[in-house]
Amino acid sequence: MDRREFLRNGARTLIVAGLGIMSGVLVYRKYTTESTCEDNMCKDCSSLKSCKLPEGVNYKNKVSR
Repeated sequence: MDRREFLRNGARTLIVAGLGIMSGVLVYRKYTTESTCEDNMCKDCSSLKSCKLPEGVNYKNKVSR
């Protein structure tokens, strides 16, 4: 294996790993909804903007003051 082949294989591996990670993140974001809320973690919730749960509404009201 020469240097050029090594670099190509490394680049291919990084691209495939990056695609795998990106698809995992997108799938995770899709399934993160209000029903997945745990332990009142509203601060870090990706669904906070559209949340209608009492805890989320209270947190949004506290932050907007």
